[in-house]
Amino acid sequence: MEPTMKDVFHWDDNPFSFRILPDLFVGYANERAQVEGGIRNGDKFILLLGPTGAGKTTLLKYVLSRIDDRRLIYLPKPPKEPADWVLVFHDLLRGGFLSRLFGHNGADMYNLSDRLNRTLDSRKCVLFVDECHEASLESLEWLRTITDQVQNLTLVMAGLPVFEHTLKDQLETFLRRVSVKVTITALSSAETRELVKRRIEDVGGDDIRPFTAASLETIHHRTGGFPRDVLKVCNDLAQKAMHKGLTTIDADFLKEAEMPAKASIDALESLPARQKLIVDTLASHGDLTPTEIVKKVQAKGDYKDTENAIRSVNNLVRRLLSDGFVERKKIGKAYKYHLAPRYRTLLVDA
Repeated sequence: MEPTMKDVFHWDDNPFSFRILPDLFVGYANERAQVEGGIRNGDKFILLLGPTGAGKTTLLKYVLSRIDDRRLIYLPKPPKEPADWVLVFHDLLRGGFLSRLFGHNGADMYNLSDRLNRTLDSRKCVLFVDECHEASLESLEWLRTITDQVQNLTLVMAGLPVFEHTLKDQLETFLRRVSVKVTITALSSAETRELVKRRIEDVGGDDIRPFTAASLETIHHRTGGFPRDVLKVCNDLAQKAMHKGLTTIDADFLKEAEMPAKASIDALESLPARQKLIVDTLASHGDLTPTEIVKKVQAKGDYKDTENAIRSVNNLVRRLLSDGFVERKKIGKAYKYHLAPRYRTLLVDA
């Protein structure tokens, strides 16, 4: 029978699954204080930026859990259609039995602000919108209008760094309203250790065991301190140790295990020109398909035709994938590529 984490480490569950656990939130003390301070001060537009895996959603939910004197709305994704903002505020506006029964409260896009002002009166409301970079421009414009016109509404948005570029290029009136902008990147070595410790203790473990202080220092070094990467690497190492029946993950164990190579600026700068251009494009724009990369880098002029360009970019991103510079995820029938978190950290710091 295969050993389990309970057998080997005496854990009640896997501490390194990708669960959002606000109660175990670690790090970003200054950034957290900025967001909370903006809410307390009644700032209208608060923007939280960070690359994939940096912990934006966990930070939002941690802040949300600490607010008890305001009406709260949390959206994991923004609505695509402007009219859907009426549905977002439906619970605040719901009236008597008949309006709840038939899903109608008399609100539409053109009277929503007035209705919210009357409903909220002196009460304050905070709207948290995650993944805001996925919103359409029209939806964002309506969100700006609603937030402008509703007196006691604070908007807290979280998204990829490319969202700021989108606003600057296409909705500058929105960007000018942002009074609190917070950027998160990665955890320090001490914060990485604390993240692992809290996760392990939450499932009945003892401190950082089976990891040693030295092994966690190496993990931080290799992952760049990105929370999601730290959890992934710790999970992979714990799984390998479990199957071998080992109760200690130390420097000797890490030498045998496959670990991601340490990211370095030199490695990025030494890339061939076309690969470096793709890396810079993914750093600026987030998840892209090869076709979208071609459009962004305007590679068509370097090739015979678009088909040739896409074929070449496909080969380049596969090379970057195998070398650990990029990662990918499947969206429908296509793959979207993004810069590996540890390299995003380097580019943000640089």
